[in-house]
Amino acid sequence: MKLFITLSALLAVAVAVEYHHVEHKHIPIVHSESYHGHDGSFKHEYESANGISVQEQGYVKNAGDKEHATNVVHGSYSYTDPHGVPVSVSYSADENGFQAHGSHIPTAPPLPKALVEAYAKAGSHPESHAEVHYSKPEPHYKHY
Repeated sequence: MKLFITLSALLAVAVAVEYHHVEHKHIPIVHSESYHGHDGSFKHEYESANGISVQEQGYVKNAGDKEHATNVVHGSYSYTDPHGVPVSVSYSADENGFQAHGSHIPTAPPLPKALVEAYAKAGSHPESHAEVHYSKPEPHYKHY
């Protein structure tokens, strides 16, 4: 009985290995460029034979000012997903952070018009906003 269980387990493993085997094939790069400047600027781009395309360029903004120097990068990439749907993403990164844009990236729904108008009205009258101070409530202890 133990021999049967052992052989069944080995057969299951062999079938699983064969079933999960993924063939990796070489995909050539059909175009490639790269540039690095002495001032910190750069540009990279490449395209593969299967349609993957990548571009990125950047520079140092305010390079002479150590307090305000910022790396700025702009780029994009595109490919076709496993379902045949083209995917394209463009992005930028700078002092405002990383921002990506693409049709497949979820976005927040727009704010309701009434809320936008209320924020605009409140922002146009800052003198009417009193400063609010919150105090920590005193703890209440029960004595037994």
